[in-house]
Amino acid sequence: MVTLDALDPNAFDDFDLDVLQAFLSVASATVRAASWIQRLEEQLERRKKILLSQSVHRATTDIIAESQQMTQLINETQTVAASDLTVLITGETGVGKELIANYVHHHSTRANEPMVYVNCAALPESLAESELFGHVKGAFSGATENRTGKFELAHEGTLFLDEVGELPITVQSKLLRALQNGEIQRVGSDGHHRVDVRLIAATNRDLKKEVVEGRFRPDLYHRLSVYPLVVPPLRDRPADILPLAGFFLERDQHRMGVRGVRLTHVAKRWLSGFAWPGNVRELEHTLSRAVIRALSDGQDSTQIIELDVSHFGAEAVPSGSTLHPATPVEPPIDVPLNEAVDDYKRRLILARLKRFEGNKAATARSFGIDRGNFVRQLQRLDIS
Repeated sequence: MVTLDALDPNAFDDFDLDVLQAFLSVASATVRAASWIQRLEEQLERRKKILLSQSVHRATTDIIAESQQMTQLINETQTVAASDLTVLITGETGVGKELIANYVHHHSTRANEPMVYVNCAALPESLAESELFGHVKGAFSGATENRTGKFELAHEGTLFLDEVGELPITVQSKLLRALQNGEIQRVGSDGHHRVDVRLIAATNRDLKKEVVEGRFRPDLYHRLSVYPLVVPPLRDRPADILPLAGFFLERDQHRMGVRGVRLTHVAKRWLSGFAWPGNVRELEHTLSRAVIRALSDGQDSTQIIELDVSHFGAEAVPSGSTLHPATPVEPPIDVPLNEAVDDYKRRLILARLKRFEGNKAATARSFGIDRGNFVRQLQRLDIS
C-alpha cells in the first residue's frame, strides 16, 4: 500500500493518475521480485548446508548380501522404512550401520527430501547444542551470525545421528525434548521452531549397559529404540564375505586402472575363514592394500592380476589370533584314507566350532550346510 499525504488539499490536482498507476505497478513488481529473490537465496543457502551435511558415499543404497541373516535384516528394514518410526541401528564398528540408515531413508516416504548426517562422536560438548539446534547472532562468543541447526536442515526429511551413544549427557536432555515435542529452540533465542523430522540413530555401544552405568538417559534410550535393527558382524555371516570381496575388487580394479583382479582358491578360503574383527570395513581395506601390493610385486596392470594370501599382509591377522586357514594341516601318513579324511574333518570342525563359540547353527552356515546335516556329521565323527 502507498499513501500520499499533504496539508494542501490541491497538492495532487496535477498528478497524472495513469502515470501514478504505472509507477505503483512497477514498485509492486519490484517488491514481489525482491521477496522471491530472498526466498530463493534462503532455499539455496539451506541446500548448500544440507550438501555439507552429506557425503558422496552416503548416496549408495546397494547392500551386498547372500546370508540368511542379512536377507532377513533387509526385509525387516524395508518394512520399517515405510513407517515413520524412529529407528535405532546397533552393531559393531564397520558392519555397515550407515548403509542400513541410508536404506531406511531411501525406501521411506521422505526419500525425496534430504537425509542430514551428524557424527555425534565429533561434536565438542560446547558446540553440540548449536550444531543440532542452531543459534542466533550474539548467543555466545564467536556467534557472529544466525546459524541453522541440523534439525531445521532436516525438516520434512531424515536426521541421522551416527554414534549417538557419544552424545554428552547434558545434550541428551535437549535432544529428548526435541523428539517429544517436535520443537527446537536455537541457542540464545526465546522462540521455538516446529520441525518435522524422521530420526534414525546408530551406535556401536551397548546402550542398555550405558543406561545402567548412568552414561545414557533411559528416557532417551526408549525414545530412540522404538524399532531397533541389529546388524550382525561379518564373522556371523561368512556367506557374505566372497560376494563383498568381489564387489570391492571390481571397484578397486576401476579405481586403480587394472584390467582385472581375481583371488586364488587359497585366498578365498583364507578370506572365508578369517574372523574379521573390523568387519566389512576391514575387508574392504585389506583387499585394497592387497591390490596395491600385487602391483608393487611386479604384476602387470594390463593383465589380470592374482591375489594370494601373501598379499593380505601380516596386519590382516590380529595379535593373538589362532586362525590361519592358509596353513595346511599336516595329515597322518600311516592310516587308511577314510580315517585321514575323517581326522581332517574333525580338526576343521573343532576349529570352526571354537571360532563360533560352540554355536552349531552359525558353524553349519559357515560350512554352507544345514544344521541337521551338520549335527549328523558331529555324531558320526564322535564330536560332542
